[in-house]
Amino acid sequence: MTPLQLQCVLAVADGLHFTRAATEVGIAQSALSHQVAALEAELGTRLFDRTSRRVRLTPAGEALLPRARAVLAELDRLRTDVVAAGGAVAGRLRVGTVPSLPDLRLADVLRGLRRRHPGVRTSVVVRSSDVTLAAVRDGTLDVGLAGFPLGVPPAGVESRLLAVEPHVAVVAADDPWRTRRRVRLRDIASRPCVDYPAGTGGRRQTDEAFSAARLVRDVVVETDDLPLLLDLVRRGVGTALLPGSSVAGAPGLHTLAVPDGPARRSYVLHAGDGASAAARALLAELDRHLPGP
Repeated sequence: MTPLQLQCVLAVADGLHFTRAATEVGIAQSALSHQVAALEAELGTRLFDRTSRRVRLTPAGEALLPRARAVLAELDRLRTDVVAAGGAVAGRLRVGTVPSLPDLRLADVLRGLRRRHPGVRTSVVVRSSDVTLAAVRDGTLDVGLAGFPLGVPPAGVESRLLAVEPHVAVVAADDPWRTRRRVRLRDIASRPCVDYPAGTGGRRQTDEAFSAARLVRDVVVETDDLPLLLDLVRRGVGTALLPGSSVAGAPGLHTLAVPDGPARRSYVLHAGDGASAAARALLAELDRHLPGP
């Protein structure tokens, strides 16, 4: 079993297409097929069911994926730490983030990291908080930036609190509430609402707030796409309840304080003592950009 074989399997699994996977890995399709077949022969089982029309993971393939991702991530950390031992920080850095963060411009942080450590190659993915937490926990992300309800600290990883941010009510700029500065949960419950999908981290804290207040609201549209969510509000489809940073600078909207509403705690997540040199460099850069006490 080689890193290249694992890389080939993951590339096929991500797109379920051998030709595109070969392009992603940077080898010929025949070479990629050979690598996958060699690993299947070593394991004694098929990882993919292949026909002329489709590629599908087998149960064995599904079982392999998380371990393969973790192995390749650990190899990247190993390379980074060995180089760092020689006085330089270099290698790959995988970062996951929610779409909005209070008091933090991630682009500025990454620019600072680039200036201090030009050998680091960073990839950033935008994911929900729950997915980001799981990926940091299993080692497929080095650092995560995520938000969780008050009283629910992230488990299974090292974490550092970035900010506590109250939710605001979001309505269209021409909404009848445009002259108001604050509303309460019971006011919002009287209107159609738009929100993230039920059960997601972005939605859970809002549902818990309404439940604690013994209120029921009507969520008429659910989406995990923040720009679409804000556009639905602009068009008068419904009222949203979101962290303030999610709305900052967005045109055509009016926000109102919600004194009895929920709040989000934003954290930076990492592997603690097991964090790579590149991850530790990013954590140090974050410290330079966060507001002081």
